[in-house]
Amino acid sequence: MKKVLLFACMLLLPLVVFSQFPQPSWDLIPSDGPTPERELKPVNFIESKDGCYLVTLLSRKATKIIKFNDEGDVSHEIELRPSSDSYMYYPTIDNHNDTINVFIMELVKDGEYTVSVMKHAYLFDDFSMSEQKEIWRKNLFYEEFENIGLSTPALMDRNSCRTFMFVSTVLGGQPKIDILIKIDTNLNVIAEAIYDDYEDMSNINYGYSLMYNADSTQYYYVSYAKDYPYCYFMNVLDMDFNLVEQLPVESNPAANLLGFDGYWCQNPYDGKIYTLGEVLHPNIKSEICAFKIDIGNDDVDFLRLSYTDENIRNTTFVGTNLCFLPDGKIIGCAINDSGLFLEYKPDAYYAYIPVFDTKMKKISEWYYTLGNNFNQFFSYIHYSKDDGVIMSGNVRYMINDEIYWEPYIVKFPASAFDTENIEEAHAHGLHLAVAYPNPGGDVMNIRTGLRNAVLTVYDINGRKIHEEDITDDVTSVDASGWQSGTYIWKLGIRNEELGMKEVETGKWVK
Repeated sequence: MKKVLLFACMLLLPLVVFSQFPQPSWDLIPSDGPTPERELKPVNFIESKDGCYLVTLLSRKATKIIKFNDEGDVSHEIELRPSSDSYMYYPTIDNHNDTINVFIMELVKDGEYTVSVMKHAYLFDDFSMSEQKEIWRKNLFYEEFENIGLSTPALMDRNSCRTFMFVSTVLGGQPKIDILIKIDTNLNVIAEAIYDDYEDMSNINYGYSLMYNADSTQYYYVSYAKDYPYCYFMNVLDMDFNLVEQLPVESNPAANLLGFDGYWCQNPYDGKIYTLGEVLHPNIKSEICAFKIDIGNDDVDFLRLSYTDENIRNTTFVGTNLCFLPDGKIIGCAINDSGLFLEYKPDAYYAYIPVFDTKMKKISEWYYTLGNNFNQFFSYIHYSKDDGVIMSGNVRYMINDEIYWEPYIVKFPASAFDTENIEEAHAHGLHLAVAYPNPGGDVMNIRTGLRNAVLTVYDINGRKIHEEDITDDVTSVDASGWQSGTYIWKLGIRNEELGMKEVETGKWVK
């Protein structure tokens, strides 16, 4: 197991090497080889006392926990397998008092009941693990569940009590069960609640992410109801999980997040609650937007980040899609055209990384790709103590016309997301513009958050064939009169002292 610059199946692919592309600080594919299904996906991420990182790789069959250093070199791993009678298995990890703790939620079939069981174990420095001890058990009155997941990492209050929230779904999608469990430092359960199809939350549906208020005396739980379009609810719970009040909060303009998109999370620097996700709205279509809730107010700040034509669907995958930097920047991870991703068109697919601030102003947007033979998506993003931005998800590639998957973790310096550091951004594989579709036909689209920029297009012989100012997020160029072939596009920014400064360039094939 080591830092990877080629895929494990390199001999089966054309000779494509990651190092021919600009590289992030490091990238890592922590698996034993490709699979035709997304068997392993990175979920939990923590930093250990020795400056290393631990990630849980989740699958239905088995789960791995891996440890790697700040250079991306794997030093330890352990595989966890469910018991023989378990059919759903979800481990999560945390780092409390410099001790790695593993909590495991299992669903076990027992006659007409589904039994939900939580276990705990310690993970030692040499990656040996203590005996798993059961700390909670509950019979759920359903024959079978189809899914179980941890909606948020464990919350730690000022008394070092942990609160977990697990989400389970019965076959067919309904009802949906939310399980809240609080344990003390001795691993005793001191509070629990089970919300069955949100019966106790007044028809509320699609809830994500549990949070504390500033002094950890109440819980906040953001959700919205299908019967109340374009309106969110801030559910306030006491420390025993009783619903205290339910506050409606509305955004302006009114917009709903798609139900299975990103988690709501609390910014540790300003205390506000944010999320990033795909928005469904007749006038907005499927665009990436950010929302912010101020508990002291009864409304939601709204920021539309992406602008594309109506044929493109932008989306996020379920996960922690935002990270918060100490300087006030907020970085997100999303997909700028999920249709190209689902059709496996790596030439045209780029990960979309927007940057905005706490005043809900977009600062920049970035694009990242592994090159022509691969595409990737990120569902988790983290800010590390050494001023890095770590993203995790999966990478896909094709062997003999069949798509294969592997988990993928990548780290960038936070400074690379500063538009004043274009050279550093390019050195780490980040770009401020993308041309699509590529290959294309009679229209070449340039997407960028830059303004006061000039687009220039050259043919393969270096002759200038097009030039125009960039004024919108997407600039569509009529290429119907161009011959088939390869074209070079460049973006420059006018500078009164230095003249035209080139900031991006790329190839487009008609």
